[in-house]
Amino acid sequence: MNNFILSIAFTIFSLTIVQAKQINPVDSLANKNYQYFEEKVIEFRTDSIKAQQLAKYWLKKANEEKNLVQQTKAYKALIHFVDKKYRMIYADSLLEKAKATKNSDILGSAYLTIGAAHYDNNEYTKALDLYILANNYIAETNDQYLIHKVKYTIALTKYFLGYYDEAIALLNQCMNYFKEENDLGYLKSMHIIALCYTQIERYDHSSYFNKLGMELSSEYEMDDMIPYFKNAEGINLCKQKDYENAIKLLKESKPHFEKVNDNATLITTQFYLGKCYWEINEKKRAVTYFTKVHDGIQTQKYSRPDLREGYEMLIEYFGETNELKKELFFIKKLMEFDKEINQEFKYLSYKVHKEYDTKTLLEKKRKIENELASNRKIYFLVVTSLIIILLTVFGWHLHSKKREKEKFNQIMADIAEKKKAKILSSNNQNTNLSPELTKSLLKNLEKFEKQKKFLEKDMNLAKLAALLDTNTKYASLIIAEQRGKKTTTYINDLKIDYIVELLINNNKFRNYTNKALSDEAGFGSTQIFTLCFKNRIGMSPTSFIQQLKSANQTQQNKLE
Repeated sequence: MNNFILSIAFTIFSLTIVQAKQINPVDSLANKNYQYFEEKVIEFRTDSIKAQQLAKYWLKKANEEKNLVQQTKAYKALIHFVDKKYRMIYADSLLEKAKATKNSDILGSAYLTIGAAHYDNNEYTKALDLYILANNYIAETNDQYLIHKVKYTIALTKYFLGYYDEAIALLNQCMNYFKEENDLGYLKSMHIIALCYTQIERYDHSSYFNKLGMELSSEYEMDDMIPYFKNAEGINLCKQKDYENAIKLLKESKPHFEKVNDNATLITTQFYLGKCYWEINEKKRAVTYFTKVHDGIQTQKYSRPDLREGYEMLIEYFGETNELKKELFFIKKLMEFDKEINQEFKYLSYKVHKEYDTKTLLEKKRKIENELASNRKIYFLVVTSLIIILLTVFGWHLHSKKREKEKFNQIMADIAEKKKAKILSSNNQNTNLSPELTKSLLKNLEKFEKQKKFLEKDMNLAKLAALLDTNTKYASLIIAEQRGKKTTTYINDLKIDYIVELLINNNKFRNYTNKALSDEAGFGSTQIFTLCFKNRIGMSPTSFIQQLKSANQTQQNKLE
């Protein structure tokens, strides 16, 4: 489970700084902009060496430029990729920089990241306290991505506690949001909801999401998620007493968890393998797995209620074989397990209901009921206050919509201006290239743009240089001089401008999902597409399309 902490992709690497030459020489990190680092960290989420190296350069650049916002982003990336024992060092720095920004979004997101790190260390009490803190800050904002990240973490805690129906309700909201905005968040929410459905014996629902999850993981090129859905289906089949197929899927998924050090999921896998073998009367083999579960609980400090049954079976087995010392040993361990579970779960259950559910619903309800019952004057004041609040919220909503519309109008004006604007003069006085070479390269560059070669998937500097019939040095130089951009930004901007043109001129594309638009533009993932779109246009693809539809409807109403 601890592979499913929010944020980038949740993989780990040692603190030692890796030399820059390990990154592809073409992608030298010198003078890269922040957008480059954001995109590349996502791209290399499964390569912890490169991901950590990128995060360190990112932090170095942000520190040199004293950019607080980028410092917090770089620290968050590092927390996801460094070894567990170093995470809290970066966590302290992250919190310091986040507080300095005095921004609720950033501070809430920081608490969320640090909470996830504690969750990954099986420190659930600390994690939940930080999730609640994160929720307090994020609730003050309108950042839907962060709001749904909090919902996911609370849903994960509810699943862990056994409040499966409540977790499912939150996860459905997460899936509806992440489906269009974040592929990884969508798959993670789907994985946990499948596990929840297994626990409430809705096995067909679980199988549906496990099958869909495997298909989408392959489609999204996120193959590291496939073992999690296989594992979830293995547990689902075990619950249905299809032990042979359950063992097959659990064994197929197990090596991945060993490889990525996902000890929590590995322990759970070993438990269900033991349970399967126990049920088909291969008790000796089952005991081997249950003993590994016990070892994992001791070394990883990981526990959850359903693992208790493993101790019961160990006690039963050693009782049957008359190994009294081992039987007594595991009786004592079961008592320790029960004590720890009861203490931790009592606190977690109290916190998740009192600090999250009650805070957002029950306390408000009780307060209003008490006030209404005690005094009609208070009733009048409460109603008046509610009206004022509603009017304020309504006014804020109108103001927000107005600002969004103004922003959209400005974006449209900027787009129109760009069409009129001439491309940077080819007679650049600061050029390092000969006039003849500049003319030749510029001609090829214009041909590249006209033929829309930038839409090819995985278009990069090396491919572009080949199309321009030159080397990478001259290709990057001509782009910098004649287009005023880094190569990666230049290619991504062309892709986004192409999509914007389609959205403005063709209604059909306004009904496309972000995934479909991402594919249309030749991006490697939906996440990178949405990030580039927001950086280029100033709002998300979803918001831009909504504004386009609204403007179109307004125009039609005027014509009628």
